[in-house]
Amino acid sequence: MMIRRLSLVSALAIAALATGCASTAPTMDANRPISKSLQASVVKGVAKPTVVANGHEIDPEVTQSLLDSFSKQATKAGVKVLDTGLPVTITVQEYSARPTAARLLVGVLAGKDHIKADVTLGDSKFVIEDTARTVVNGINSVAENVGVQAANGVATIGGLQSN
Repeated sequence: MMIRRLSLVSALAIAALATGCASTAPTMDANRPISKSLQASVVKGVAKPTVVANGHEIDPEVTQSLLDSFSKQATKAGVKVLDTGLPVTITVQEYSARPTAARLLVGVLAGKDHIKADVTLGDSKFVIEDTARTVVNGINSVAENVGVQAANGVATIGGLQSN
């Protein structure tokens, strides 16, 4: 009986830890071709993204985490981030953030940190999304992952290699 409970608890712990993992690839529409002019514009450079909260209350620190990780990943992928670059808009569609104390005290039972957003770049649009349920990762980690996904999507549109 004790081994069975220990096995169950172990399985739940592993599942909880795995749930916080993030993909760095955005969801792109492969059926929609990317215009050569848009690719050329991206290669010239993009502007720092504008984050549209879309009615959600987003802590400025979370927004800054997203923007910082976008800039870092964009540079890594060969995308120039310029004041006069092609506008990038990140419109948040879904947002939930756990209070830090709840996340640390009850972890998975406190719910999830989650961001899902649409990224618009010229006539192209793609979806970015990340969720964390672990004690370790909070909303700032989710925002960083979403920023990386956004930069990777922009690099893909520009025909650049994203890492």
